[in-house]
Amino acid sequence: MSKGLKAEVEKCTGCQICALVCSATHVGKFNPSESRMNVMDLYPEPGEVRLNYCIQCDEHPCVEACPAEAIKFNDALGIYYVDKEECTGCGMCVEACPHDGCWMDPSESYSIKCDLCGGAPQCVEVCPKGVLKR
Repeated sequence: MSKGLKAEVEKCTGCQICALVCSATHVGKFNPSESRMNVMDLYPEPGEVRLNYCIQCDEHPCVEACPAEAIKFNDALGIYYVDKEECTGCGMCVEACPHDGCWMDPSESYSIKCDLCGGAPQCVEVCPKGVLKR
C-alpha cells in the first residue's frame, strides 16, 4: 500500500503552486526545478498536465538501486526519503524509478524525492483545487 501523496490529476490546472511551496519549504526559495514535485504541461494538449513525485510505491526500486544506501525509511511516516548527507549523486535511483518520482537537484549533486515535508506536506495545504491528498 502506497503511503505517499495521492493526486486527482484531472483537477490540476498546472499552476505550479505545489512546486513553488515545495522548493520554498526545502531550499528556502521559489524555484520549481528544486522542488520534490514536478508539474509538466503536456503541450500541445491544452489543459493536460502530468505530476511527477514519489508515490512511495510498494517495490522501492530506488532503494535497491542506491549503492550508498542513502535512501532511508522513516518509521514514523512510513516512507522512504533521501538522506542528502549520504547521497553521492550517482543518479542510480533516478534511473531505477519507473514512476519518474526522483531526480537530481539542479544546483547540487544529490537526489531529491518527496519526503512529505516531515509529515505535513505543504503542497497539500496550498493546492487551490484540492488535487493533492495525503
